Amino acid sequence: MELLAEIRLYLPALLRGAVWTIALAACSAVGAIVVGLLVCGARMSGTALLVAPAKGFISLIRGTPLLLQIFYIYYGLPELGIVMPAFVAGTLALSLNFGAYLAELFRGAIQAVEPGQRQAASALGLHRLQVFALVVAPQAFRTILPALGNYATVLVKETSLVATISVLELMRAGELLANATFRVLLIYSLVGVIYYVICTAIARAFVLAERRAAIPGTLAAEMAGVGGKDAILSRFLSSFRGKDR
Repeated sequence: MELLAEIRLYLPALLRGAVWTIALAACSAVGAIVVGLLVCGARMSGTALLVAPAKGFISLIRGTPLLLQIFYIYYGLPELGIVMPAFVAGTLALSLNFGAYLAELFRGAIQAVEPGQRQAASALGLHRLQVFALVVAPQAFRTILPALGNYATVLVKETSLVATISVLELMRAGELLANATFRVLLIYSLVGVIYYVICTAIARAFVLAERRAAIPGTLAAEMAGVGGKDAILSRFLSSFRGKDR
């Protein structure tokens, strides 16, 4: 009973930190998608003035630690007169970091769409923007959904690095509570449970999104649906029966 009383005592502060974690992750996710689309567009533009900076940005971000990028934005930019709140600095760093990875993810998904489909859409009289919006983007979106789910859960966990610049998110709230109460094991266990619940909920949401986005009758739909493995096994066995005949 004493343990439950302690949990009830510490949980409100940790949940307030969790709210900031979710807000930070949500803002960073929106920023990362915007950055990823812009950098991907520049990377695939074919114009040297855009391709070279896009490649350099991706290489620089992927080649340096996220923690360094957070420190650079929050502690380094003020020397140039650019001062921003810790939450904004953390959001910007996460957006730029994950945006670089998403840019390559988007590029790969777009290039995976067969060129013949673009040509067929153009032959029907669709202009380039319509071809992208109606033909390329929906297929690319289905392709990257599983990877987006992985990035989303990683993003939630990486928000813990923003605790280093005193943003009062979940990890920072746990750190302050642990320092004040010396109940380190209990508090960090609660922090871990909360992170696990958030990430599990996000992963579950993306699984449901995959099922809704999958085209009925395709292998992806069977894998995402209930009993998908049995259906695939049945198809596999029936193909062998057909060969035996």
